[in-house]
Amino acid sequence: MKKVFLMLIFTATLSLLYAQDFEPPENYKLEKAEDYTLYEKDVINCIHWMMKTPLNENTDKRKVANAFLLKWLTGSPNVHLAIKQEIVTFIGSSPELLIIFMGGWAKYSLESGDFDNMVAGNLAGIESVIEFYTKNEAYLNKDKNVLKYIKMKEKGTLKSYIEKNA
Repeated sequence: MKKVFLMLIFTATLSLLYAQDFEPPENYKLEKAEDYTLYEKDVINCIHWMMKTPLNENTDKRKVANAFLLKWLTGSPNVHLAIKQEIVTFIGSSPELLIIFMGGWAKYSLESGDFDNMVAGNLAGIESVIEFYTKNEAYLNKDKNVLKYIKMKEKGTLKSYIEKNA
């Protein structure tokens, strides 16, 4: 049991360190389906970095990371997102959270191999938004829509809401 616990801590520490050292790829080419597969680990590391790095730090790097992630998402042959107004309710009030939503969905899809589950993808996206918003509340405008999701998560009703609206 002690070995398992130490191994988990070691793995978590390594992944955090790796995510902190993330550098957006330079001169990447996304032209054919195989190109997207080559960058899947970079996409996951990009999302980890975006989630761990406070919004007010490394703003230039964040812009480059956002552009890389968005370009990858728009052409990915495997990861398919659906932006529904009933779920992405914060897009008008906090548009900067949209990339976090899309990143959370993409990370879920890539790590699980589950590319077609609209409920799980939306849920992963919203949970990423909640985590990011909570960590960066001081740098974001107060958003009633995200606060509503936080309350739903606390009450255990978030998944059922997503299931009804996905």
